[in-house]
Amino acid sequence: MLTVGATLFLAGPAVLAGCTLPARAPEGPDPLEAPALRAEADAALATGMARSAAHADPVLAAAARALAADRMAHAAALRAELRRARPGPAPHGASPPVAPPPVDPDLAGARSTLTQTVHAAQDEAAGLVMTLPGYRAALLASVAACCASHAALLS
Repeated sequence: MLTVGATLFLAGPAVLAGCTLPARAPEGPDPLEAPALRAEADAALATGMARSAAHADPVLAAAARALAADRMAHAAALRAELRRARPGPAPHGASPPVAPPPVDPDLAGARSTLTQTVHAAQDEAAGLVMTLPGYRAALLASVAACCASHAALLS
């Protein structure tokens, strides 16, 4: 009886481990896909605005370049997490990149557009934070905080 008990005690975890289901990627769209697309579109918009404001408003151009660099970094970090969570080829339902709106030739309008853009990105990221686990929530919280900083600088 003791031998059987000892055998089950030692072999139990190995036997039970064989009964667990393999981890699978969740089905459906990944909640980080939309923030990644937004970050890519925001970076393109900010790059265009930096170019158009370069001579007329160097301060706005510098702010737009900084925003573009940060949003490109956000897109890269979000894409890396998407690839980590779902390795392999991109799903067939992946959305195409979002085209940024045309650059406003009016500098006040351009500043307002950038401010609205980063507020929308901040709201989207902050809204997803509470719905995601650990690292993903922290990643989006960082994105939201960065966008809040840019919004304050642009205001």
